[in-house]
Amino acid sequence: MASNLKSVKALRALRALRPLRMISRNQGMKLIVNALLASLPSMLNVTIVCFLFLLIFAIVGVSFFKGAFGFCEMEDEELLATVTNRIECEELDGYWNVPTENFDNALKGLLTLLEMMTTEGWIDVMNMGIDSVPPDHGIEQQPIEHRQDFYLSYFILYMIFGSQFILNLFVGVIMDNFNKIKDK
Repeated sequence: MASNLKSVKALRALRALRPLRMISRNQGMKLIVNALLASLPSMLNVTIVCFLFLLIFAIVGVSFFKGAFGFCEMEDEELLATVTNRIECEELDGYWNVPTENFDNALKGLLTLLEMMTTEGWIDVMNMGIDSVPPDHGIEQQPIEHRQDFYLSYFILYMIFGSQFILNLFVGVIMDNFNKIKDK
């Protein structure tokens, strides 16, 4: 008897579907849900364009910043000023810190760009890029403050296109489908 009740109790999870009844009763909600569902194929196309856009910027970011976002951390500030790379840092008992937001490969670059697209922490990534030593001088070099100010244009250009243009493309697709369904 108790095992039969357990299977009936599992059906209580279906109560989570109660808010869906409101969608069928409210015309405005029905219109919004239909617009979202109708815009899914178009959003797939926008997602592909967004991925290609991000991939291009990630590849450019890897060529600019591969292995350049790491830095040495140690207690002695005077000793830290003499450090120029990871090997010297570790020989002087320092810790070489590589942030999670970096461009060491294309996948990490894509994840960093996705995070930047949300405008969360993009200034920190930009500052690391400006302070980085170019990969042609060797990877894992200690950053120098304002070493490459011209990389500011890479980050500003990305934020204009990535944060504004691409995200607004998603909103535009949804609004276009909403207006089409509303007119019907």
